[in-house]
Amino acid sequence: MQKQPTNRPPPLRAWIDSGAGFEPANAVPIADRGFRYGMSVFESFPLRDGVADFLEHHLRRLRVACELTGLTPPSAALTACEALLQQATDGFARIYVTAGDGTVTGDFDACRVLVMVEAREPTPARVYHRGYDLGLHGGNHVPLFPGLKTGNYWANLRAFREGVAAHCNETLLFTPEGFLISACMANAFLVKDGRIRTPVLTTGARPGVIREWVMARTDVTEALLTRADVESADEIFLTSSWLGIMPAASIAGHPLPNREVAQSLLAAYREAVDRS
Repeated sequence: MQKQPTNRPPPLRAWIDSGAGFEPANAVPIADRGFRYGMSVFESFPLRDGVADFLEHHLRRLRVACELTGLTPPSAALTACEALLQQATDGFARIYVTAGDGTVTGDFDACRVLVMVEAREPTPARVYHRGYDLGLHGGNHVPLFPGLKTGNYWANLRAFREGVAAHCNETLLFTPEGFLISACMANAFLVKDGRIRTPVLTTGARPGVIREWVMARTDVTEALLTRADVESADEIFLTSSWLGIMPAASIAGHPLPNREVAQSLLAAYREAVDRS
């Protein structure tokens, strides 16, 4: 009999800071406000042979997110993450800082730090060769704590699931005013007549590590971009810590004519990661 497919999540290893170091964990305490209310921030990145891509940059962003949200994680725990990750296998890692136990109005003086590593196969080369099919989300997207990765990720994932159901690899999100924010789980760049543009951070776009890597290596303009700008682009590509740089093959069912900028950046990015 043919084995039926399952929706089981991939294998996951996790650790939680006990105050005296990290210990293996298989759950978040039920009283934790990160579990109850989504009061948490996180950073995520690939892990290869115990080495995390751009870990220093991700930890810096995580500390900034904690400052902006008022979370006060034990600094020793964040510092200890690198040594812990060196013991882990390849996969996709996340570092979470939760609000810890307490009331809705209570102080964030008992924050928890958790590290998770999910087994995940690298994106196949054929996907980069073909490129992503992108959709346009029909609704308005209003990020909570614009620019931060928080435990309140449901709105992004709902739009992503709707896009997948419509046979899209990713979906572009827009503000109530009609300006491009990003994809559900990646930043977006448009190329028109050789000019590269990306949404300004005031839309809610994240100052992602790979976004910053691209902007440091090529001439990119931050701008308020409309649906018309998206639909008339010569080329679109996405950036994220997992994907690196992903060319787009189509937008809303219409093929995109070019991907030269994305392919050039992808080659440079892979070389940079291999050297690290």
